Amino acid sequence: MSDSELKSRILYLHDALRKLSDQSKHARATFLDDYTISDTVLHNFQVAIEAITDIGNYILKRGNHKIPETRGEVFELLCRHGYLDSSTEQSLAEMSKFRNLLVHGYAAVNLEIVYDILQTRLDFLKQVAVQLAEKSEKE
Repeated sequence: MSDSELKSRILYLHDALRKLSDQSKHARATFLDDYTISDTVLHNFQVAIEAITDIGNYILKRGNHKIPETRGEVFELLCRHGYLDSSTEQSLAEMSKFRNLLVHGYAAVNLEIVYDILQTRLDFLKQVAVQLAEKSEKE
């Protein structure tokens, strides 16, 4: 990935988080009843987590660290090498599993749970995005 591709990923990430933030303002009933809202949220969670992973991979590569074999390992290595706070590792692992559910287990996605994640974990993803953007500029 080039530096311009990295910047593009960061822009995609911020755009996905902005869209998630916009959708988080809906009441639970509206979210559950309107597939355009829930589909927007599902897609943008996937985009955000993918972008975080891509940015993390790039940072690790530029830092000459071990190449991660899994999405979870990307987050583990980012925490181990101080690019992200080590206290975030478990939450990042959960986000990785959530992304896998969205992509591979889409038939089992429970929109009630997705709404709860939207309401409780969005700020966490925003914090991770800010930390990674800052680290990517420094590296």
